[in-house]
Amino acid sequence: MAQTTTHESARSEDHARAADRGELPRSVGWSLGSGTILQGLNSAMLAIALVPIAARFGDSAALPWVVSSLYLTAAVGAPTFGRLSDLFGARRVYLAGLIVILVASIAGPFVPSTGWLIADRALLGLGTSAQFPAAMAIIRQQASSRRRSAVGAIGVVAVCGQTSAAIGPTVGGLVVAALGWPSIFWVNLPMVANSAFWVIRTVPKDPARESRGWRRTLHDLDPLGMVLFVVAIVALMVGLLSLQDQPDWWAFAVSVPGLVLFVLWERRATEPFIDVRLMVSHRQLAFTCGRAILTFISFYCIFYGFPQWLEETRRLSPAVTGFMMFPVFGVGVVSTMVATRLGRQWNPRWLLLGGTSAMFVAGLALIFAGGENAAIWLLVLVAALMGVPNGFNNLGNQLLLHEAVPQQSAGSASGMYRTAQFVGAAISTVVVAHTIGASHVDGGIHLMGACIASLGLVMIISNSIALIRRSDRATSAQGA
Repeated sequence: MAQTTTHESARSEDHARAADRGELPRSVGWSLGSGTILQGLNSAMLAIALVPIAARFGDSAALPWVVSSLYLTAAVGAPTFGRLSDLFGARRVYLAGLIVILVASIAGPFVPSTGWLIADRALLGLGTSAQFPAAMAIIRQQASSRRRSAVGAIGVVAVCGQTSAAIGPTVGGLVVAALGWPSIFWVNLPMVANSAFWVIRTVPKDPARESRGWRRTLHDLDPLGMVLFVVAIVALMVGLLSLQDQPDWWAFAVSVPGLVLFVLWERRATEPFIDVRLMVSHRQLAFTCGRAILTFISFYCIFYGFPQWLEETRRLSPAVTGFMMFPVFGVGVVSTMVATRLGRQWNPRWLLLGGTSAMFVAGLALIFAGGENAAIWLLVLVAALMGVPNGFNNLGNQLLLHEAVPQQSAGSASGMYRTAQFVGAAISTVVVAHTIGASHVDGGIHLMGACIASLGLVMIISNSIALIRRSDRATSAQGA
């Protein structure tokens, strides 16, 4: 009883301090963040386990699909769960996603082949895609009902994502070294239980919703749009992966018309899977999703390419590789905290300009400082530099997304943003497959650095143009 009273008192103080600052209580952000960390954690742990998985099943050619299966189902799941959050309540959707994660995590250690592993990772991706759009919808609803700023809560969720990415490689390296690659699934079990406990305890229950039949719900989820999207993206990846050896031109012949049909269908669908019309009416949403794709191609190239290079080319163990990845995401946590503080005063585009500039410099560092004979201390410095863009780019994009759409579309818009992230992650596996490997000089780390630097330069130019246009509009308004 005393502990409960103390907890309630602390929570009341948290609410009072948040009210004084005009922000949501920290408990809301931390509770929601406890589940959003699962996507980053599972991605990070897999990055360390890829080489042992290839050795176990003798099928290194399947590695891009082991990685991308999670992101392909997450790309479908994110907007779907965003839509379901708007229809049935974000808290319910958040908890339902945790149940799916639980099932996939229990089954994962017992898969008999890479095919089953790909399927299990796909199920895991579906579950981990629910938390972010549901969390953003909850934050938006709570901020509106309490008339508080959402910046702090969004920043907390971003910090949780960066933290999971920071500890993921280290945790993954240790458990893989001690217990083998299947243990990366067992780590999820206490995390799921912890998240469910805090969300149930701190997030208010969803308001009552009208009863909906399964046919109406299925219609609202646009299954044809989902199928067209998956066919187009999978065919595109098959074609891009085949370019290294014998090109499968049929894949491009399927992908391009598939994308066209997808856009045409989504423009006319009553309840579209990806609301193309919302992107047209809110151009900032479309630009934000486009930036997210480029940002996360770069991010996940580092996420998967760098540890794979450390293990294959530098011959480091999984445990050492996990510790080598810590500076990337440890600095990412710090940069997210700094960006959150600056985001209360700065225009989000200045955050993006800082993040993309750091991305460009990080790519150059891989080109000139990375190498088969580079000193470990130098690689640690390069790893720390690669962590700088994460916080600034992610928070900048999320703040622009928050401003871009009306409240009633918050869940759907957040789902679309996550889809863009996962599409970028899936495409990054193609980049890694074509750049990292023994057939390239120094294991291909220079090629990957060039890709990252090029993406950073493109976004520096686009963000600079946007800031100049904004300044011109402000000057014109003052003159009028």
